[in-house]
Amino acid sequence: MDITTPQLLYHGTTSDTVQSFQHKLLNAPYWRPGKDFGEGFYTTISIAQARKWSHKAAKESLDGGRPCVLVVELASVPDSIEPLLFLSDSLAWASFIYAHRKVTSKGKDPCDSHPDILIGPMADNDTGKIVHKAVQLKKDEHWFYEQIIVSRGGRKLDSLRLGNQVVFCSERWESHLRLVGYHIYTGSRWMYHESEDAGQAKLV
Repeated sequence: MDITTPQLLYHGTTSDTVQSFQHKLLNAPYWRPGKDFGEGFYTTISIAQARKWSHKAAKESLDGGRPCVLVVELASVPDSIEPLLFLSDSLAWASFIYAHRKVTSKGKDPCDSHPDILIGPMADNDTGKIVHKAVQLKKDEHWFYEQIIVSRGGRKLDSLRLGNQVVFCSERWESHLRLVGYHIYTGSRWMYHESEDAGQAKLV
């Protein structure tokens, strides 16, 4: 699969993680299991989506960090990558998510060989609750699929409305990614900082 570069991607996090990310973007020991596409560094092409992630991360943070969005450039692509691309929601997409969402132990993976990079739609925000219910009721991926593509009101969501995610699942991508800068939410607006010099900032 050819990936045109450069491409800007966004990662939602909290302000207290910036220093760590400036040192290293991909740090597998910190990747958590039980996510849509398994353990990895989650990014999106939508800054609006990343801002939602950052607000969620800040709400769950114990360190009082502010919502923060990293701006990451995909500068190049490694040789011999193993990608997996889901163009839209599908049963195969739902089955992949269901299998990885059920994983509770770090380092365990339902894939025989996990892709280096995954690109595809996000599942619905209530996916965690749906997975828990599916496991309790012993439901299959068909039932799970029907549940994660509808809104709370029961209307089917368009794939574009589900949101997009680009997930790096191997640290071999580290040298191909560059932290361009980051946005920190001040409480009323977002302030952008260049990664080379955090002292340079502007309101956006």
